[in-house]
Amino acid sequence: MTVSTGPGSGARRLAVACAFIATACAGRAGGGGGGRPATVSPADQSALETQRSQHPTDPDVNLRLARAYYAAQRYADARRALQIVLVAQPGNASARAYLGLTYEGLEQYDSARAVYTRLLFAQPPPGRPVRRLLDGRLALLTRKELQQRARLAIARESLLVRTPPDPNTIAVMPFRYTGADSSLRPLERGLAALVVTDLSRVRRLRLVERERLQALLDELQLAASGRVDPATGARSGRLVGASQVVEGQFSEVAGANFRVDASVVRASDAQIAATGSGSDQLRALFDIEKAVVFQLLDKLAITLTPGERTAISERPTRDIQAFLLYSRGLEAQDRGDFAAAAQAFQAAAQRDPGFSAAAQGAQTSQAAQTATATPPTEVAATVGGAGGGEGGEAPPSPNQGTLTNAINNAVPSGAANVTATPTSGGIQLPPTDPNRICEGASCDGPARAALVGTIIIIIRRP
Repeated sequence: MTVSTGPGSGARRLAVACAFIATACAGRAGGGGGGRPATVSPADQSALETQRSQHPTDPDVNLRLARAYYAAQRYADARRALQIVLVAQPGNASARAYLGLTYEGLEQYDSARAVYTRLLFAQPPPGRPVRRLLDGRLALLTRKELQQRARLAIARESLLVRTPPDPNTIAVMPFRYTGADSSLRPLERGLAALVVTDLSRVRRLRLVERERLQALLDELQLAASGRVDPATGARSGRLVGASQVVEGQFSEVAGANFRVDASVVRASDAQIAATGSGSDQLRALFDIEKAVVFQLLDKLAITLTPGERTAISERPTRDIQAFLLYSRGLEAQDRGDFAAAAQAFQAAAQRDPGFSAAAQGAQTSQAAQTATATPPTEVAATVGGAGGGEGGEAPPSPNQGTLTNAINNAVPSGAANVTATPTSGGIQLPPTDPNRICEGASCDGPARAALVGTIIIIIRRP
């Protein structure tokens, strides 16, 4: 055994050993290396860095160091360490979960989404608690992505106004309630969601997601101020790449009737292109809304096919109280109160078990609430404990269609032709930083999904 007698060498070795033991024990306690990382002092972190300099590709050392970096919000350093871990251990689910969390910290949400999606499709399939946790992270990611996209659009508004929008793209503003019964106010969201769904039945139209427009309004603080008029509606439309914007209001009127008015505003000049209105008893809410939608389409000179007309005429539910509860769920979801949203959606689904949008809303909100209540590092512990532990072979990638759909096909409300493009009026979201190590570890950046299932054949010339 060789003993160094150089000045300070014993102290350095002791520090490294202490850091190694402390982080190793923390990893064991975390159930396979994914629990809440213990606070690592600067001295211990330095000792881990010294240890890595001696063993630069050691996955255990790099994983402990990545946890320390993540806890210190040094996300770029954590990512580099995790990439080294995943080169050596592609099947390390805990490290991959940490990588997704790290991408969230870096605000590279597209890459975080791809990582969580890969974990969802791991083999063997994860258990229900892990799936629910990952579904919740994905729901939270959607919210963060929409907020990020709204900030980028506002920051580049001067450029967007020079880019002509798609002439067939329509955005629907939250309806404005002008009555005195506060229990009806949630219908501001519910009616907007219903109009989005109905207009999306028209094949020639592209609808902006309700949640995307709501994120923009929240960023502009327009909804809270009540300053929604043709001018502000047109501006919002330009910011989300819509050529036309539907605005509306509703209230009670004499004779216990319920009235809805709506108009289509051109984003280019804030001029009104079409109007529609209807009134009846509140129990005929869906009949009123359908009549208004048909009026708008007729005045826009859009000829409907029999199939489109039938699809628009469909009711999401026959229970007005269930729809009001669903609208409350949308309202709570918009403000980030996923517990209240889940409760409202569940109550709506209980009143009408056939109300599929309410059931889906309950499932999404419950998952988001679970993810919100779970500390990020416990996410890694849960996923790592059920997803293959610290090593092993990488799980086989899902087929291209399945993975691509999982990443790109999540439309929170509306139908199939609600636009869910990864850009906002030509604005590109921050790309994943290309890295050869990450590529070798199948880190699943946005370009990776496009390569799944591709076979490259190289023919050597004689």
